[in-house]
Amino acid sequence: MSTIVLCVNFILSLACTFALVIISRHSNVHQVLLSVVLTFSNLGFFMLSTTSNVESALFANTVSYAGGVFIPMILMFMLAAFSKIKIPKWFIYFISFINVVIYVLIATTEFTGFYYQDIELRYGISAYISAKHGILYPVRLVILAIELILCLVFFFSSRKSKKAVSTKAMFPYVVVLFFGVLGYGLEYLLNLKSFILPFIYLIAAGMLVVVSENLGFYDVSLSVGEKIQELSNYAYIVFDKDLRFIGCNKPALDFFPELANVKIDSPFNPSTYASQVLFSWLIENAKKGEEHYGSKYERDLAMNDGISELRKFLHVEMSFLHSNFRKSVIGYLIEITDNTTQHDVIEKLNFSGMRYKREADNAIAKAKNMQTSIILGMAAMIESRDNSTGGHINRTSACMALFVDNLRKNPGYNYPEYYWDNVINAAPLHDLGKIMVDDRILKKPESLNDEEYAEMKTHAAEGAKLLRSVLADVDDREYVKIATNIAHYHHEKYDGSGYPDHLSGEEIPFEARIMALPDVFDALASARYYKAHMTYDEAFDIIKKDLGSHFDPRLGRIFLSMRKEISELYDSFETTSYSRRSMKK
Repeated sequence: MSTIVLCVNFILSLACTFALVIISRHSNVHQVLLSVVLTFSNLGFFMLSTTSNVESALFANTVSYAGGVFIPMILMFMLAAFSKIKIPKWFIYFISFINVVIYVLIATTEFTGFYYQDIELRYGISAYISAKHGILYPVRLVILAIELILCLVFFFSSRKSKKAVSTKAMFPYVVVLFFGVLGYGLEYLLNLKSFILPFIYLIAAGMLVVVSENLGFYDVSLSVGEKIQELSNYAYIVFDKDLRFIGCNKPALDFFPELANVKIDSPFNPSTYASQVLFSWLIENAKKGEEHYGSKYERDLAMNDGISELRKFLHVEMSFLHSNFRKSVIGYLIEITDNTTQHDVIEKLNFSGMRYKREADNAIAKAKNMQTSIILGMAAMIESRDNSTGGHINRTSACMALFVDNLRKNPGYNYPEYYWDNVINAAPLHDLGKIMVDDRILKKPESLNDEEYAEMKTHAAEGAKLLRSVLADVDDREYVKIATNIAHYHHEKYDGSGYPDHLSGEEIPFEARIMALPDVFDALASARYYKAHMTYDEAFDIIKKDLGSHFDPRLGRIFLSMRKEISELYDSFETTSYSRRSMKK
């Protein structure tokens, strides 16, 4: 029975090691090495339970002893790294060499007798080795004592240190160390040798997987990911979900020197007007974190505005940090950009500069008008070729504008105004790719067969390709990206069953997820040669049923909440050439 239990214990330990390496984003070399040693030791305990002779028992004991020899040393190195105490290289080499020598002596016990003597194989709950201690056994005890003492020194010194150290991140490893020593003692006191330690090792391996997500959180460079590539230009401050200070980089200290005196994992008590404004804004937006997953908030902040030589004008962005295993907020990232120079340049513009600005604005307006004309011209080309859809482009564009105007007022979607304008302006081009579809399919007055439908589906990718080519010289690259995404992905489905690329969930660009709702609603509520139009209620019921499968559920609920406004919009089309009840002849 003990053999089966220890076998399962080893398999679970092995699974924890794979999870740490494959799933966790923040595991480091020390964590992986510790998990491997824990698993290796549990393999030895399992092998020991199956042995029937001294020779195989000695080999199994050597494997299991890896934990007893190397785990305290690895934990010592980890706690030193956490506490930011630099261990001299000579000591690292010395302690590593001694432990390797001890392990070699254990492995060669049968031949040397320096570590064990008079070896016997005994049985309790599980098989275990009984032996007298050799002359070098006390050396192991001395090294172990040194390692345990240093682990405690590193942990407790970090609590008194003013360096950026998190004792909360170190605590799980101190717990592993404590229970390892406790388990070793209990095995001898309760005569349960080689049976308690395997389960302590399993628990330790599981803890590594759980806490590794939070470990990277305490390193600012990991918490903010790739954004920290330009540390000299941007300031970053990180808080945990309880608004305790986690860390910052050097530019942040230049803006807010008071952060230098705030300990890791401690509440931040702002002492200047600017920091009070910033922290109040953080608190206000933090309350929205769980409800508005993935949102980002922005604002401008003036510092020392009354003292010209000290004043600064900052742009602040707040993002939510999330766990890799669950969609819950674990902290907040504040990104700060110094816009003082740009602000001063604008402030010092003279009359001539303002005149040039007005001329530039006029030129931009003309370019926008030209761009709009191109868009409407393309939309007209699509409409003229597709006899089956009537006023589809006009209706979906109007419905899209109504929907987007509602979204831009929603605090959960904190996008700049130009983004929403670009989404509205790009909507008429969502079916541009139909220009590339053969007339026999595009103008067929009945339902398409499978082969014809497959050809029709190519319009999404073709539309994106056309837009990239036609809009290649347009300066507004953000608009080009949005228009291309809408054309390419508006037929993707939230569950991944759409086309052309089978994207799912938030892999689908946000603007394409928006476009999908007006597009499908119009297809349902409008007449075709091969079908009659549905009632508004029937169309809305189908959309409601497909939330989470076809449509983004959150966007879909907002769209359904606009039932009255959308119905009134479609009713207003009834006296126009693009009524939902009529089609081109």
